[in-house]
Amino acid sequence: MNSEYKIVNGTAYHMKTPERVINVLEESRNSNRDQRIRLFYGDSKTGKDWHEEHDIMGYIGRSTGSIKIPLLINNRNSYGGGAVLDHCIVKITKDKTTLYQHPKYHTGKFTIKQCKDVEMINKGYTHEVFRNGKINARFNSEQKAKNYISFMEGKRNKI
Repeated sequence: MNSEYKIVNGTAYHMKTPERVINVLEESRNSNRDQRIRLFYGDSKTGKDWHEEHDIMGYIGRSTGSIKIPLLINNRNSYGGGAVLDHCIVKITKDKTTLYQHPKYHTGKFTIKQCKDVEMINKGYTHEVFRNGKINARFNSEQKAKNYISFMEGKRNKI
């Protein structure tokens, strides 16, 4: 077995994965898919959230083969999924309840501004979401922009 991994209950985790993250993932994996969770990836040193929007919600499973790694399974009927970047997890939630959070976790500052770019307005975009002063997304209503920020901050599980 490769020394680059911590083996817990037969599952291989990256050596830099915090014990609390491993415990939450193992608890979720062993819950018979009763626990749909949301993973927040980011910088494991600074706690800065990368603001991933896709492939972040599901059930924890495990791959087959000689090195069994944690997988994020989309729904209860799925058999496979993508590899979990367990050493890059900065927050884990279930039903918007925080199960794990990096000690320095932060999302940056989100703001909403009315769109001023004529080309974007002509395409139907009325509002822009900025993160730390840089444009992050555009929406066709202020409410959708607010929903997006709530999603990115983990206050809701759908955009």
